[in-house]
Amino acid sequence: MTPTMTKRCAVLALCLGGSLLARTTIAAERLLLLGDLESRTQQVAVGVRKPFTVTLVAERDAEKPQVSTVAFKLEVPDGLVVMGEELLVESLVALGTPRTGMHLAFHCVEKKQVPVYRFKLVATRPLERVTLRTLPEDKTQFLGIVACRDENFEKWSCEPAVLTVTSK
Repeated sequence: MTPTMTKRCAVLALCLGGSLLARTTIAAERLLLLGDLESRTQQVAVGVRKPFTVTLVAERDAEKPQVSTVAFKLEVPDGLVVMGEELLVESLVALGTPRTGMHLAFHCVEKKQVPVYRFKLVATRPLERVTLRTLPEDKTQFLGIVACRDENFEKWSCEPAVLTVTSK
């Protein structure tokens, strides 16, 4: 079963009032906030006033994992400050900013995992398990990923990405 067929089956199961888990599993499209790309860490422990990096990654479990656009807003809790940002893809169009909401279109990337943005942050005081998260972009209320070429720019909504930060 192809990812498109799987997605359609899942929608049909929901429309018919059925259980999604009993009938099929949806191919996952997600945005992740990772403290370490290698270990895929979604929680970090840092020192107060010691800079650390967080990477926004677009990920697809698809037969043809193409990504060309992401939309998100980065919610930064009190006690964390964004000191810098680095774009990790070749941008075509960037509307907005990560803190106010951003639509970022870039050249089609054919990978399952695409590092998109890197943020350099610092904790200004001790923190206990605060969450840095992505939210839907304000104007369109969309949080997600857009495919390219083979999937005719189909878009998928994502759950908010969360990274837990503790500082001492």
